[in-house]
Amino acid sequence: MFNLESKLVLQAGETLKLVSSSCKGFMQETDLMTYDVIDASGQKVGTVEVEDHTAVRGFRRTVSFVQRAINGKVLVDDTWSG
Repeated sequence: MFNLESKLVLQAGETLKLVSSSCKGFMQETDLMTYDVIDASGQKVGTVEVEDHTAVRGFRRTVSFVQRAINGKVLVDDTWSG
């Protein structure tokens, strides 16, 4: 099972807040999610964009994600398949 938070660079007290989600593809096989990274004081300190695709044939799952700091610097850019 894929655990997004274990793949991200989160400081103590930081949490993820779902901002938006949608689907794309002719069979809605790709989930798109955007999260804000919120620090312990409630301030937005970054973003995470996730693309979770399940192949129609073979049901192979691929999750791509990018974590950015508030200044736009990429902290994590990774893909997981399973």
